[in-house]
Amino acid sequence: MILSRALSREQREVVREADLEHLLELALKALGIAQGQVNCRLAGPSEVRRLNRRFAGVDQGTDVLAFPATADTGARFVVPEELRGDLGDIVISVADARNQAELSWSDELRLLAVHGLLHLLGHDHHGAAEARRMTSSTRRLLSLDAERRGAKAPLAPDLAPAAPS
Repeated sequence: MILSRALSREQREVVREADLEHLLELALKALGIAQGQVNCRLAGPSEVRRLNRRFAGVDQGTDVLAFPATADTGARFVVPEELRGDLGDIVISVADARNQAELSWSDELRLLAVHGLLHLLGHDHHGAAEARRMTSSTRRLLSLDAERRGAKAPLAPDLAPAAPS
């Protein structure tokens, strides 16, 4: 877990409370990826916007970015054996998570971490069927995490089909 120096003390506390490292480890195991490694950076909105502009050509902020270690595995939802080590990077805007949180702030961070992880693994939500599958996977992983923490599982909102990037 990499925390940007731009994060406030309060933001750092919420990130610690969210326990994203354990969430991502649990999610990878649940998805059958025992050897996968994900880098997760928690950053401020200006850093996320800069990365979005540089790598996606979109000059606007966003809540989460996913940078797969490979552009296309050729096998949706299955990571090839040779890539089972480094899966890629997730970058989460902590401020955006707080601003859009219908759930608690830490639950929103967990939701964004799972969303980013699923994107790393080839999931998307461009069409209605894909959006339903990704919503279902997100809810399942968040439920497993809530069970691990002895908490009530947050209800992840239904994903709407997104325009292709």
